[in-house]
Amino acid sequence: MRGFVSSIFNLFVVLTSMFLFGAGTRWVTTRQMGELDGILLLTGFLLAGIVFAHKLFVADFEPLSITRPRRAA
Repeated sequence: MRGFVSSIFNLFVVLTSMFLFGAGTRWVTTRQMGELDGILLLTGFLLAGIVFAHKLFVADFEPLSITRPRRAA
C-alpha cells in the first residue's frame, strides 16, 4: 500500500511539474515574468519532474543510472 501511495504522489508531482513548466514558459514568452526569474523557475520545475519521474518509472530510466545495477545471484 505504501508503494501505491508513493507512486500516486510521484505521478501527481510529475504532472504538476510539467503543467507549471508549461505555464512558466507562457509567462516568460508573454513577458509577464523576467527572463532570469523564468529560467530559474523552468529549471526548478524541470529538475523536479525528472527526479520524481525517475522514482515513478525506475525501469525506463535504468540506462541513465549513475551506479551499476546489482546482479541477481
